[in-house]
Order: sequence, then C-alpha cells, then structure tokens
Amino acid sequence: MTEQATGHPGRGDEPPAGQRTVLVVDLDGEPLAPLPALEEILLCLGTWEDDDRQDPCADTEPLRVPAPLAGRVALAAVQRLLTDLTPTQSRRPERGRLLAPDGRYEHAPLTALTLPAADIDLLSATAAALGHPGLDPDIGELVDTHSEQLTLGYRQAEPPELVSHLARLAGLLDLAPTDDTRLLTARLRATPPGTDCVLSDAEEAAHARTADRMNHIWAHGSGIDRYLY
Repeated sequence: MTEQATGHPGRGDEPPAGQRTVLVVDLDGEPLAPLPALEEILLCLGTWEDDDRQDPCADTEPLRVPAPLAGRVALAAVQRLLTDLTPTQSRRPERGRLLAPDGRYEHAPLTALTLPAADIDLLSATAAALGHPGLDPDIGELVDTHSEQLTLGYRQAEPPELVSHLARLAGLLDLAPTDDTRLLTARLRATPPGTDCVLSDAEEAAHARTADRMNHIWAHGSGIDRYLY
C-alpha cells in the first residue's frame, strides 16, 4: 500500500537539528505503561553503580552495566519521555476531538510532538540492552521482578513483555516521516487548542495509512486493535 497522501504538504516546518517530530496516538495510556517500571529498574541500577563506586569490594566484581543503562544515561532519557508523552494519553474530549470528514465518526486523538531524537534512540537501545541474552543475571532478575508487577490492560505481564513493549513504543516514536505524516502534522498544528479537528478527505486517507503503519508496529497488524485508532 502506498504511503503517499493526496498533494504534497510543505516541508518548511522541519524540527530543529537533533529533534524529531512524531505523531503520538492516544491509546488510553497503554503505550506508556512500561515506562514507570523501566524508570524504577534504571533507578535501581544507578543506586547499585553508586554503591560499587563508594564501597568497592575486593572479593566481588562490580556489576556489569552495559550502555546505555550505565551512568543514568537511559534513566534521564526515560524521565524526559515520560514528562513529554504523558499529556498525550487519556485526553479528555474538551481538549479537542479528531474527526473524520463531516464529523462522521471519531478517531483516537493524535498529538504532533517534537522530541529529542537522542531520547528515542536511547529508548530503543535500552530495550535492546535489557533483552540481550548476555545481560548480567542480577540485572535480568531485576527486570523480571518489575515485569511481574506490570499490568497490561486487565492482566499481569510476562517478563519478556516489558522489553517487547518498550521496543514497540520506540518503534512508534521512530515512525519514518512520509507525506502522510507531514500532512497530518500540519493539520493538527493548525487546529487551535481545545477545538475539534475535522479531517479533509485527503487527510482522512493519510490518517488511515498512518494508522495502519502504527497498528503494524504496536499490535502486529491486529484487525481488532486497528479499530482503536
């Protein structure tokens, strides 16, 4: 399926160097569910690193914390993402709805957000590090413990799901820009805050293609989940 929207939106509103403009879909907080757990994991790792530096034991090796988990690098990125992304979820209708042409039906809200590109890359690298088969067993146990406390919808998550969830969130934030996403971004940014955004036919087609791409990343192309968009 082509990813070209009708017409060619202008590209003069490109983000500053080092920044990335992304479309974030409101799925009632589900995409952000693992970030607090990840924050706790990274806080623990930071504390362990501090302990190793302050009280090194000659008979034990210091914890092997891989990049970007080491030095609280990933932690800072996750905390910034939580701050930036939280307002995009569970939005109330008075903040403005996203409607199909002529208001025929309502889509899940979309937010055009500009984020540091490095934070998105760090999230992806963090998921890869936590899922690496050579991960230190102590870190793996920490990940498993927090995974077991994670609730996804109405069920408890399995340990591998935390890493999978993080990787899919990074994928959503790293969605490659197309004429479709540029068209939608321009339309969203031209809509005054607190007012409904009624899409044109061209924008509706662009939305459908973009939602298909998001659904493929987030829900592996699930037809049922696609209705959430």
